[in-house]
Amino acid sequence: MDFLTDVAQYGAFHFQLTLFRYVLAASVMSICAGWLFRAWMNRRRIQKRRANWGDIRREVSYSMLTICIFTLFGITINLLHEMGIAKLYWQWSDYPMWWNIVSLPLVILLHDAYFYWTHRAMHHPKVFKHFHRLHHISRTPTPWTAYSFSVGEIFINGLFSPLIALTIPLHSSIWLSFLFVMIFRNAMLHTGREFHPRSWVDGPLDHMTTTTHHDLHHQRFQGNYGFYFTWWDRLMGTEFKDYKEVFRQAVDGKLHGDPQPEVGGIAQNPTGNRGEKITA
Repeated sequence: MDFLTDVAQYGAFHFQLTLFRYVLAASVMSICAGWLFRAWMNRRRIQKRRANWGDIRREVSYSMLTICIFTLFGITINLLHEMGIAKLYWQWSDYPMWWNIVSLPLVILLHDAYFYWTHRAMHHPKVFKHFHRLHHISRTPTPWTAYSFSVGEIFINGLFSPLIALTIPLHSSIWLSFLFVMIFRNAMLHTGREFHPRSWVDGPLDHMTTTTHHDLHHQRFQGNYGFYFTWWDRLMGTEFKDYKEVFRQAVDGKLHGDPQPEVGGIAQNPTGNRGEKITA
C-alpha cells in the first residue's frame, strides 16, 4: 500500500507540473503574439495559412495524452531514485559548484543532439506515419502544437528524461529549470511569428534556431531538424539553404497575409489547414 501511495503522489505531482508547464508556456506565447505585441507580431507572420479552432482543439487533446505519458516517465524517475539508481540530488553541496553551473548547459547540448537524431529518424519514410505524422498535421503550428504527439513520438521524446537521470548527476532545481527551458523553447518555435531581430542570423547567435527555422520544417518536412541550435543541421547538410533569406523576409513583414480578426491570439480561417495530405 505504501508503494501504491507513493506512486499516486508522484503521479499527481508530475501530472500537475507537466500540465502547468505546457499551459503556461503556450499561454504566454499566445498572449505575447496575439495580444501584448499583436501588431508587431502580425507583421512578422511566417505563413499565410491561419490555424483555426479545430486545429487548436486537436493539438490540446493530443497534448493531454502527452502529459499523461510524460507523467509515467516522471514516476519512473522517482522510483529509480528511491532505488538508488537515478542520479538526481537535492543538496547543492553534493557536487562542486562548477558542476552545478555547467550541468544545465550540458543537458541542453545533450538534448539538442538527442532531439536532432531522433527527430530526423522519425522522418524516415518507413516510420514517419507511425511516429511523427500526427505532429505534422499542424502545417501551421501554434504554441499549443508543442506537445501534440502520437504515442510513439511521446515515448521517444520522453525517454530522454530517464536516460539522463540514470547517467548524469543533476540537482533537482537544475532538472526543473531544464524542463521549463525546454517547453518554453518548444512553444516559441511553434508560434508562427518571428521573435528574433533581423541581425540574429548575421552574428554569433545564428547558431541558435529561430521560429522561422522550425516553421520551415513544418512547411517542408525534410530539413531543419534542430531544436536549440543549428549546428547539427549545418554539419549534416539538412538546413534549408534559403532559411536566412526567409527569416529576413519574415522580420521585414514580407511573408504575412492580410490581417484577419483573431480569437484568443489565433487568427481564424474558414479554410484552415485541416484535411491536407501529409506525406513524408
